[in-house]
Amino acid sequence: MAVEFSKDISTAKLLMAYNNSIIVFKSNTPGKITLTCQITLFGKIALIYPNPNGEFFFNIKDYVTVAINTKNFADDLVTDLDSGDASSFTYDVSDGCYISYPINFRINFDDTTYETAVRNLKFIAGAEQLETYKKNEMIIADSDYLVLSPVQDRSNNTVNLKYWAGYPFEFSFYTNFPNDDFKLKNESNLLDYTFTAKGDVTSLFLSDGRTDVTLEDFIPLVSGKNVLRFEHDAVVQDPIINLTKVDAECGIYVKWLNKYGRWNYWLFSEKHFRNRGSRYMAELDNDNDNLEDTISPTLQIGKTSQDSIKCYYKKLDANDKTVLDFLGESIKIMMFVGERYSRSSVNDWIEVTVKNTSFNITKPKTVHYDLEVEFELPIRYGQQL
Repeated sequence: MAVEFSKDISTAKLLMAYNNSIIVFKSNTPGKITLTCQITLFGKIALIYPNPNGEFFFNIKDYVTVAINTKNFADDLVTDLDSGDASSFTYDVSDGCYISYPINFRINFDDTTYETAVRNLKFIAGAEQLETYKKNEMIIADSDYLVLSPVQDRSNNTVNLKYWAGYPFEFSFYTNFPNDDFKLKNESNLLDYTFTAKGDVTSLFLSDGRTDVTLEDFIPLVSGKNVLRFEHDAVVQDPIINLTKVDAECGIYVKWLNKYGRWNYWLFSEKHFRNRGSRYMAELDNDNDNLEDTISPTLQIGKTSQDSIKCYYKKLDANDKTVLDFLGESIKIMMFVGERYSRSSVNDWIEVTVKNTSFNITKPKTVHYDLEVEFELPIRYGQQL
C-alpha cells in the first residue's frame, strides 16, 4: 500500500507561490497506526500530525514564498546586447522568480516502519486573484510557453505590451524547454528568427535603450501592432503577444513587478507635476539663557523632505488598463533616470512607491480611461544633528 492523496497538487502545472498550495493525504495501508509525517521541502523539514481519521493537511505556501524570494525582487540583471549575436538578447532570470523542488513525504507508523511519496513541483513568484481565476482570465498554467504578463480580458493566452523605442524593454516567459531553441514569429510582417531560451524563465530583450542595437537586427517590427508567436519543434505555441511599437518621446518611464513576478513597463506623459514636501523631525530644548543672550530657544534636529511626481496618461483602452491595473499593488516599482537612446544599466533605475491610495479601475459607459498616478521618490538626504 502507499500514501494516498485525497487533495493532490499538480506536478505538470506552473504553480503560484503566493497562493495556497494545500495537500491532504494519508496512508491507505490497513492495520497501521499513523504517528507523524515528516515533510522535506526547500531545505527544511516540517513534522506534522494526523487528524483523528489519520489524514494530514499541509499548505506549502509559507515554505515556497521564503525559498523563492532569493533577491527581495531586485532586478540586478546586467545585459550586454550585441547586434551580431542573437544569444545576447536572452537571459536566464529564474533566480528570484522561479523554483522547482521535490517535496518528500514520509509517514511514520508506531512500529517504526514508514511509507514515502514525492511530488516534484514548480512555482513562480506570482499570485492570482479569485475573480480572475473564476473568469479564466489567467495564464494557462500547463502550457509549454507562458508570457509572464497579465492576459487580455476573457483570454488566457493573449498579452498586450507596448514598446517605446529608445527606452530599455524586455518581456519574460516560462518554458518547459529551458536551454532549447525557439522561433519567434512576427505574424504582422511574416518574418521570424531563432533564439535560445536560457532557463526556465527567460527574459527576451528588445532594447537596452539604444536604437542601433535592438532585437530588430534579427526580427524587424512594424510601427504599431506586431503579433508575435513562439514556435518550438515546428509547433506554434499558445501565447499570443500583441506588441505595439511606439515612437520614443519624453516622459516618466517606469517598470513594476507584476503579479507573475516579472516586469511590465510604461511611459507616462512628459507633462507632469513635481512637488516637494518637507517636515521637521524633532527639536531640542535650548532655552538656557536670558532674553538678551538668546537667539535660538530650540535646536532643530533636522528636516526630512521627499519629492513626488504626478503623472498622467490619456485614453487608455481596455488592454492598456489590464497591464496597468497591478501598478498600484506592486511591491517593487522602478523609475528610469537614464537617457533616452543610450545604453542603460541597472544603475539607471531608482525605486519609487505609488502615493495613490485608490484607483478608479472601471467606469460605466467608458471605452477609454485616463490614469493619474503619483509616484513618491526616495527620501532626500539632509543635514541632521
